[in-house]
Amino acid sequence: MILREWETESFEQYSEKIPQLVEYLSHVWKNRNKYVDNIEEENTEEKRANEKVQKQGFFSFSHDNQITAHNLVGTMQYEDIRIEVMPKIFDESEKQESRNWHLNLIFWLSYCRKIRFPFSFANISDLHFDDYLELMIYVFANHTEEVLFPQPYQSYQTIEEETSFLRGRLSFDNYTKHNLSIGKWQNFHCIHEPFAYDNLFNRIVKYVSKRLLAVSNNFITRQKLNEILFLLDEVSDIQCTAPDCSKVRLNSLYGEHGHILELCRMFMSNLVIDMHNEHSRNFCFLLPMEYVFEDFIFGFIDKHFPDMKFLSQSTDYLARHNGEKVFQIRNDMYLKDKLIIDTKYKVRKDANDKKAGVSQTDIYQMVSYALIRKLQKMYFLIYPSGSE
Repeated sequence: MILREWETESFEQYSEKIPQLVEYLSHVWKNRNKYVDNIEEENTEEKRANEKVQKQGFFSFSHDNQITAHNLVGTMQYEDIRIEVMPKIFDESEKQESRNWHLNLIFWLSYCRKIRFPFSFANISDLHFDDYLELMIYVFANHTEEVLFPQPYQSYQTIEEETSFLRGRLSFDNYTKHNLSIGKWQNFHCIHEPFAYDNLFNRIVKYVSKRLLAVSNNFITRQKLNEILFLLDEVSDIQCTAPDCSKVRLNSLYGEHGHILELCRMFMSNLVIDMHNEHSRNFCFLLPMEYVFEDFIFGFIDKHFPDMKFLSQSTDYLARHNGEKVFQIRNDMYLKDKLIIDTKYKVRKDANDKKAGVSQTDIYQMVSYALIRKLQKMYFLIYPSGSE
């Protein structure tokens, strides 16, 4: 099933599974990445009430078994239910040509700062996948295979263990507490750092590769993932989490390995794959598009115009009441005393009319921003070009 943002379609064929699906989506929503919270402050009261009932903000389900997509784009699968949500800036006619919005979304994500997608090393435009998640899994598998086979990762691994001989350095606290105090003076608590292949980085890569293998249906991708698992056969098979990625300290000689680590962090931190069941094919990768578009614009300007030192999400207040600041404003991008930029992830209707499809509400908002910042002319509204 393919939906555009805020589109409603019949869900009658899966009506019996709606309660279980909502429960799964609620778990993902509760444990989603923290960047989503930045969007929630702007949600309407009606939407917040709806999410409280539904316990998740990805989709709405009506009593007559209708499903409505929200403002989150990507792919979701629960058992045999597969839903892709495409950006609203693409026409209804482009539903069947998914490659266009896949590449568009990846281009935006390549400039994002908080949602880190290290896709710059791959020529994504040459790839063609009907499924968005399959495209991302292929990028991970292809790059990981290309990097690890010629240059397997080894590092010094800190190990603390009890031995009958002194190895490395003695852990005095543990030796005193667990050995001398009970008469086991002949055993030592040692800390040593062997140059090991069975290290945290390789364990993370192996864990993510196994989980993605359970999700992918593409023959080439599965072949590459199996090759990676064969290479990491001697590495411990343990469950890893997104915070484990922050514990890895890569040597400068392993620069390309950093891209692999970021992809692993992405797959785990966004709950793309079901971490609680090793054989589960459930996954959910849906991103808030207002935030993605704003982050893309800031990242694009920051990269290509580095001399323009914009402040992101700069706040101020329109008035004071009894000495306290009230009516907070938040500029998407603010160049002190010079320029305000506000992003609007909207489909502009009647873009060819004299107002260029821009709503008066957006203009009023920008005027209030300009007044409080004491700017007369230098402010811009930026809309997605696909909305024209």
